Amino acid sequence: MPPSEAVGGITTLGALLDEAAGRLRAAGAPDARRQAALLWSVLAGGTPGDVWLRRDLEPAASVEGPFQALVGRLLAGEPLAYVAGTAGFRTLELTVDRRVLIPRPETEGLVALVLEWGDRTFGDGPWGVAADIGTGSGCIGLSLAVEGRFERIVATDVSDGAIAVASANRDRVGPAVPVEFRRGAFLAPLAGERCTAIVANPPYVAEAELAELTAGVRDHEPPEALVSAEGGLYHVRRLLEEARDHLKPGGVLAVEIDSRRALPVAEHARAAGWRRAAVHRDLYGRDRYLLATKE
Repeated sequence: MPPSEAVGGITTLGALLDEAAGRLRAAGAPDARRQAALLWSVLAGGTPGDVWLRRDLEPAASVEGPFQALVGRLLAGEPLAYVAGTAGFRTLELTVDRRVLIPRPETEGLVALVLEWGDRTFGDGPWGVAADIGTGSGCIGLSLAVEGRFERIVATDVSDGAIAVASANRDRVGPAVPVEFRRGAFLAPLAGERCTAIVANPPYVAEAELAELTAGVRDHEPPEALVSAEGGLYHVRRLLEEARDHLKPGGVLAVEIDSRRALPVAEHARAAGWRRAAVHRDLYGRDRYLLATKE
């Protein structure tokens, strides 16, 4: 490990972070200095801003070794969110690890569309029950619980590991409305429920496309949260075929989709009997979301 620089004969935290940032920058990491400060804050407490305010102090010897280990994980290509153990999503700071997909900015747009739909449909009144299918980290369901006016959230996943992460995030966020986690595939865990909104970011990468993903995604994120059969369309087709049985009249199904397959998704929605279905664009101008309303 390259030695840290020294100022006045005393190694400083700033010099240690500069050395780590230099190695990260050389490996092509964006915002290398911010990443280094974030990793130190994960171990030592506080925020990255607090870390830089302490840059002239001597680094804690008990933190330096674990910090270098985290930097090594980044240099090996592991995503920052997994190395740091946290990811931001809308107003939330969530725990994440390799059992769940790292929340994406595009998915924040899906939540925004559902919140806009709720405001438009119910005004100031209660919004009923929302279901988050394939909850992963819990980012969608918890955001709807915190930002919306739903009375209750039911969040599902096939993975015990994902439900464990999402449950920990529920404890971390402390939403004011109940958020219940149920294990199971597709709409099976909603037996007996009639929801006003069903929301999902399902797997939508075709198996043949997995090799095209960046190494950080391909080698570290759970493939079961990424890959869908039938050329990437299997999961969204199942949702379109099953969701109406669990929606109240006027309820909405909101799904994140692959922009490259927006047309066949819209066609399948019509074939499945959804007469009111529309594709919406994400913040990059790509067809990314399908909203379908039960008549």
